[in-house]
Amino acid sequence: MTSLRGVACLIVLFGHAIQVFRYNQPRRPAPQAMMHDLVTYAFNAEAAVVLFFVLSGCVLSLSLRKYTHMTGRIIGSFYVKRIFRIYPLLWFSIILAIASMVIARGWAGDGVFVGWLSRNLQTPVSIRNTVASVTGLFTRYNGPMWSLRVELMYSVVFPLLFVLVRTPRLRVVTLVVLAAIALLPLPHEVGTVFALSFGLGALIPLLPATLPRRHGLYALLAVGVLLYDRYALAPFALPERIADMIETAAAFVVIRDLYASGRQYRFLLSKPVIAVGELSYGIYLLHLPVMLIVFSLAGHVLGTPAILSHPTPAQFGLGMVTAVLTTALAALTYTVLELPLHNMGRRLGRSILSPAAASPAPIASGQGADTHVSRV
Repeated sequence: MTSLRGVACLIVLFGHAIQVFRYNQPRRPAPQAMMHDLVTYAFNAEAAVVLFFVLSGCVLSLSLRKYTHMTGRIIGSFYVKRIFRIYPLLWFSIILAIASMVIARGWAGDGVFVGWLSRNLQTPVSIRNTVASVTGLFTRYNGPMWSLRVELMYSVVFPLLFVLVRTPRLRVVTLVVLAAIALLPLPHEVGTVFALSFGLGALIPLLPATLPRRHGLYALLAVGVLLYDRYALAPFALPERIADMIETAAAFVVIRDLYASGRQYRFLLSKPVIAVGELSYGIYLLHLPVMLIVFSLAGHVLGTPAILSHPTPAQFGLGMVTAVLTTALAALTYTVLELPLHNMGRRLGRSILSPAAASPAPIASGQGADTHVSRV
């Protein structure tokens, strides 16, 4: 599942290289246009973030299921570990995001970026906005931070959510209520649409280990849904929450299958993929500022018209350069920032617990940590 986080964060990265710039799309014959759509829609960044949320619910459920009863000490320890897991890199990303805004905002008025990114880049850098960003509430400095705000919101209520999902007689009612919350016609950024994602994720470690006979086929079909549901739904102009709900169900099938039979998926057990998974939080949170800096430098050298007029090589090149630079930066922040402070949070969490409820020893580099994301 660590590897799955890595795959998902790279999908988000390349999805943004494709989606956030206003490329000049040439006219293509129908077969070429369909092939182009199939390739570009495969980098479904929105579905990857939904996958992060379901996976987060699963990993948080794993961290709590060893406790028979939720006590104040256990919940306090849970919150401390989440704070040390999420906030340190978030604060570092704000510094990088402000730098990228200063560098890239000159292009915002030229119609280079899509609407939400252009608005973000033109956001004033002020003390008020910076303080709100440090808390995780204000996300315009760095677009991917919106999913961290959702993560923080559901981290607060997760102990209660876990207790409800773990109680057999309350499980179905809880999931129905979460589905109803997810379908509320509220703005997407509020985060209510992801209530069911965390609930279904929390359910995964509590289910029997047995899987249907053709579980691999179901998981493969679910991957297809995650990649192409928005492509299939595009002609119908449905609310975005419908796609989010479909992707939540598909992500549940995929993660449930990996959790119960993950060792069958040897690709996800390879060391390079696991390594990317370990760095996934940093890659996810830092990639957009890095991408904006890379685009700005390329724009000054080549000119933005030249870049936007050649979408395929521009998307591939921008994605690859950003992936290499962000992975290197994420490796550095993981070593000097994330891992030490994550372990500090775990030690503080253990100090809050009574000796009878002591938690495991601190993690070492290369071992699975609590998920972020989504983070995406």
